[in-house]
Amino acid sequence: MANKPISQADVEKYWEIFSAHSKDGQRITGDQAFTMLKNSGLNDDQLAKIWDLADVDRDGDLDFEEFCVAMRLIFDLVNGEYKQVPKTLPSFLIPESKAHLVTASQALSDDPPRFERFDDDEDDTPGLKDGFDWYISPADKARYEGMYSANAGEHGQLRFNALDELYEGINVPDTDIRFAWNLVNPSASAAIGRDQALVFLHILNNRHEGYRIPRSVPASLRATFQKNQISYDLDKNDDIITKNKPGKGRDMSTITGKKEAFGESYLTRLGVGGRGNYKHSGTDFSASKDQDWEEVRLKRELAELETKIAETEAMAEKRRNRDKFGGGGSKAALVKRELEQMLDYKRRTLRDLEEGGGLGKSGANLKGVKEDLEMVREQVDALEQHLKSREDVLAGLLKEVEEEKAKR
Repeated sequence: MANKPISQADVEKYWEIFSAHSKDGQRITGDQAFTMLKNSGLNDDQLAKIWDLADVDRDGDLDFEEFCVAMRLIFDLVNGEYKQVPKTLPSFLIPESKAHLVTASQALSDDPPRFERFDDDEDDTPGLKDGFDWYISPADKARYEGMYSANAGEHGQLRFNALDELYEGINVPDTDIRFAWNLVNPSASAAIGRDQALVFLHILNNRHEGYRIPRSVPASLRATFQKNQISYDLDKNDDIITKNKPGKGRDMSTITGKKEAFGESYLTRLGVGGRGNYKHSGTDFSASKDQDWEEVRLKRELAELETKIAETEAMAEKRRNRDKFGGGGSKAALVKRELEQMLDYKRRTLRDLEEGGGLGKSGANLKGVKEDLEMVREQVDALEQHLKSREDVLAGLLKEVEEEKAKR
């Protein structure tokens, strides 16, 4: 089963879906998501359980982080990663910003994780050694604290499944891991505190080294577990925690090697103690929120702005053309009409002169009149040429308008 956090590529893909269905880009309601989620082919009961897991803050809506969780669960179910909806949200899907809500919700639930307890005669694993030592050396304590700090929730509580990677990398059976959890968690709480976690890791470390896990813890330790606190005063707890002396039945070379396998390799993977930068086992949406899906949102807004700009420019161009082909066309028609009227008048005057009437009665002015007519004719010809050129321009503009209409 894949237990990898949501990849950045998936986050970007989910953002495209989320932004298309959410009205404000901040959250999506059940009604908005109903049709989309139904397309997955899952039944209503499965979708309801997925919604309950994803709605971490229980506000009835899904923000983007919660939506990503829901989509990942749906895809995993459809692809066969899960046979049924998980009862609790997997640790690698818990958003960092809501980890404390998950811890609080599960701590208040009526069904905290309880593991089967085993009797003394059930631990018949061959090759295990007796002589388990409750003492935690300073070096071991520092190593355990690194593991605890890397996996604890916001309020300092450590959940059982937060150490899944550690369980996979150590030579400890699952039954022993759960039994060790029961030892330090007698109240069967959903999570344990810092001191319980250190003892839990100490038990696993010793079991990894080949030591048999005790069937019970000393009474004083059990009392401190109930109070969720523990004392490291060695003088006060001589009957509980003994000094770790050389030659106390341990193969030091073997222990050193196995300690390295238990602690150092796991811490290296986590990146604790100067070995790198640790990241929570859950999904961190902060980077994608600031980079990838924020970039997608900006690209989408840019595309919308470009569309609006194009529409605005088209409308402005249309108005400009209307002004040209409306007011400009009317003006050209008026000039043409006036020129035609002037031409008609001059033709009538010329005809009268040729017929000997009108101004022709004054022979002295006939030459001057002819010169005037010739000048008027030249002016008319020039005006007609100008009119023709303007008509050609108008025809070209009308043709462009028709072409633009045809393109749309």
